[in-house]
Amino acid sequence: MTTLLIFVFFLALYVLFIWKSARTLPILYIFLFVYFIQYVFSVYLIYHEFPALRKEMTVTEEQLFDYTLPALFFLFSGVFLFNKDINLAGLLKRVSPRQATNMGHLLLCMSLFFDLLSLGVPPVRSLLSFTYFMRYAAIMCYVLAPSGRNYVLIGLIFLELLRNTFRGGMFLDLFAWPAYMVLLASLRYNISFRLKFSLILIAAPLLIVIQSIKQEYRKATWSGRSEGSFGLLVSLAQEKKEKEGSPFRSSDGIAATVGRLNQGWHLGMVLKRVPGRVDFADGEEMISDLKGVILPRIFFPEKKTVVDRDKFKKYTGRRLIGGTAMTVGVLADFYINFGRWGSFVGLFLWGAVLALFLRWFIARYVIPHPLNMVWIPVLFNYVIRASDDFYIVANSLFKGFLLFLIIEYARKTFFSDEQRPRVRLPVARPAAKI
Repeated sequence: MTTLLIFVFFLALYVLFIWKSARTLPILYIFLFVYFIQYVFSVYLIYHEFPALRKEMTVTEEQLFDYTLPALFFLFSGVFLFNKDINLAGLLKRVSPRQATNMGHLLLCMSLFFDLLSLGVPPVRSLLSFTYFMRYAAIMCYVLAPSGRNYVLIGLIFLELLRNTFRGGMFLDLFAWPAYMVLLASLRYNISFRLKFSLILIAAPLLIVIQSIKQEYRKATWSGRSEGSFGLLVSLAQEKKEKEGSPFRSSDGIAATVGRLNQGWHLGMVLKRVPGRVDFADGEEMISDLKGVILPRIFFPEKKTVVDRDKFKKYTGRRLIGGTAMTVGVLADFYINFGRWGSFVGLFLWGAVLALFLRWFIARYVIPHPLNMVWIPVLFNYVIRASDDFYIVANSLFKGFLLFLIIEYARKTFFSDEQRPRVRLPVARPAAKI
């Protein structure tokens, strides 16, 4: 019965964000869906369906869910209570192809500018994790302004995305950004619920195949034995199929996917270690995170860095080796800083902050200028990743918003004439004669 309930809730959240996408860009619903998958769905499957993966869990299912379920309840409650779905479906119809093209060019040029600037100004490199995504926002603009030239630009940016994906073996962006583009296009072109449901769901088999061979792929590319390419990916998938059969008939591909999605592993290590071996931080880690968010690295080069290996080792007891990068996650961050009940309050407030910020951003910047809708995935790109901790998420929101203000100033400066709303002034009529 519990298994059925988990799958029903999984499907309900998926259907919810697809249904909401008919009227708005459902970034917060994606956030809820992803957190449920990584903290509940995958964790439950590991404890009940994959004994090989269960060996890696450091606490029992009861101990883990005793904290995880109420923590997610308070986080989701903060989102739902303060979220307001604003109808964005009709806004993009006000956007002309010329406006969308100009905005796309501006975002693409600024993204490339920061790439070049980072070569001569090393502190700027800390911004690349945000400025790089602006080129994908440019694609969204070009989707709203179909033309031969824009199709070429879309193709070139996607080719770069594919090249970086196959070279680094990091496949998340390859799935995330096309999904954002489908959701944005659906607001403009009224894509049906069935088609959206199918387009996003169809990526699941590909995700399973990639997860089943990703470890071998990274070993081959990172060691230099093979050059990252689509051909290498296909050949490894064929070898896997010949050795072990179809990943859909065996549990290898599915197990790898579930194991990769599992965020309960990190949280379990924290729950076991804190406060038994390491005391609660009493807010000190959170204060350090907020200082790191606000202080500019160009003036404070020694400030806190993202993916802090020492922090991970301190609160999990695991040492990261090589190029491995992991964080404890948002749920563990609040637990470390405020304990069990304090974290519930903090997570509720954090959910409220996310919902209120999105509402304010839409009301202040999207409704007056609908093309700013393409910034929502850029700003919330790290928010929806359950594997990232509070510092990464808060840092992405703060710096991403500062970058948005810079681009918004440039847009108003260079394209002010075409963006000025046309208002028909009332015509004075002669007074009626009596």
